[in-house]
Amino acid sequence: MPTTPATAIPDAATHGSYLGSATIDLTATAHSIAQAATVALIVTICVAFYLLTCAVWPFGKCRRCKGVGKFKSPFGNAFRHCGRCDGSGLRVRFGRKVISYYRRTHSAASNSTSKGSGK
Repeated sequence: MPTTPATAIPDAATHGSYLGSATIDLTATAHSIAQAATVALIVTICVAFYLLTCAVWPFGKCRRCKGVGKFKSPFGNAFRHCGRCDGSGLRVRFGRKVISYYRRTHSAASNSTSKGSGK
């Protein structure tokens, strides 16, 4: 039969001083901050690359017709145009919409400010 001690030993007495545990926590915090900064840098680079790609190639394949622009009739050889892309087979990428929104907003803001006192 196992025996248990009658008195409990405090954690501070068994695991070092309070100062030693604070140093370990600061080191762990520094590592987590460095990891968060690394993840933020990687995400920023990926988003910048995606937006650059969307600026160069603004269109992607239509998801409904898979870039063909038309659908074949189930019976026979008749075709109809895709309603989503109007038969072009292309769609505007989300990143290109973000770029266009930013350009419109920036242009409107720069045009609305007065550049002089006027009459």
